[in-house]
Amino acid sequence: MSTFTTFPHGQLPENLIAFAEYLRHTAQRFNLGPGEVEDALRALEAIHLESLQEVRQALKLVFCSNLEQERVFDDLFFQFFLPGRKRHKAQANPRKVSPGGQGERGEQSQPPQSRSAEAVHDLHGPAGHGEARLTEDESADHWAAPLLKAMFSRTAGGESPEVEIPQQDLEAMLLAASQLVHQVRLGRSRRWDSAPKGTRVHFRRTLRKALHTGGDPLYPAWQHHPKRQPRFVFVLDGSRSMQSYSDQLLQFAFALRLRCNRVEVFVFSTGLKRITRQLEKARNLSERPRLNQLGQAWGGGTQIGENLLCLEQKYGGLIRGDTIVIVASDGLDTGAPEVLDYALRQIYHRSAALVWLNPLLGREGYDPHANCMKTALPYLDRFCTAHTPEEFARLTHRLRLRK
Repeated sequence: MSTFTTFPHGQLPENLIAFAEYLRHTAQRFNLGPGEVEDALRALEAIHLESLQEVRQALKLVFCSNLEQERVFDDLFFQFFLPGRKRHKAQANPRKVSPGGQGERGEQSQPPQSRSAEAVHDLHGPAGHGEARLTEDESADHWAAPLLKAMFSRTAGGESPEVEIPQQDLEAMLLAASQLVHQVRLGRSRRWDSAPKGTRVHFRRTLRKALHTGGDPLYPAWQHHPKRQPRFVFVLDGSRSMQSYSDQLLQFAFALRLRCNRVEVFVFSTGLKRITRQLEKARNLSERPRLNQLGQAWGGGTQIGENLLCLEQKYGGLIRGDTIVIVASDGLDTGAPEVLDYALRQIYHRSAALVWLNPLLGREGYDPHANCMKTALPYLDRFCTAHTPEEFARLTHRLRLRK
């Protein structure tokens, strides 16, 4: 029995991303993105990882969108994950004729294409040379250990318990959020809106009101350009290194959501999670939400660049010309600086302002040029720290918006 070769890219998430990229460049051109990779990870959580057949079938259900892709998926799966395994030739069936041969009645017969779970076709072999087969039982023993090892990464956070927002200083945070929203100066909108006093008369409404005064327009109706309401995208680092600072950030995110309905909140660790829907269930301070099902977005390692890139690609429509993006992280990144540079550059061009909160900035001897902050600094409109409600309220004080 041949031995199992290690994964080409180490951990399971990286391998699924590389496998999706591999499928996109095949002749069938699989249409895959971050959403399909995330669905594949969820599918693997619901099956037995020690079964090669279940893993392959789960990925096939997620990645294949038509019959042509299903026909070649098994080949591509084994070629990517098990390229060094020796495949055994299928034994010929004496009752079946070879391609192009004649049957017992002298008729031309087509070779039946096996669709069983055991048989896979060799895409690189010459046509008409039979099938290559790899049995599931033979590979199961060598598949389970590397897959489990990749699934439980040292830096990935497991299924975290419910996260509760503290009650202490929450009212002060609510006041700080109100001050922050009022400080943002976006100018006035181009549209006209009704107002008690304005710069333009609404003629249709004025004539309608004149019906009550015998046709005399004694009470004119006015219109004006309303003030533009700001948008906020708050991205919170939920890794282990930020646990002592995360309570204040969650309080501020919750308070900002109560004061402004144009707020989107995300948390990330080794994965990204949108928690806006969980926060908006509470309508006042007494209904503090409990954050659950955060998965790898809470309590694990830190992959800032990869998660900001996922934010830009998957939720880029939330970042517009009137959006202030606030990233709260200590900058201790384990990813590639090139990914972080690309993600921040895209977010910078989409947004009106990019603010980075770093709790380490106030510590003596801290040098932001010694880690990934060196990559982030050229794209930041404000780089600061905030520990008290008063400091959070001044985040947008005299902040110059680019759009």
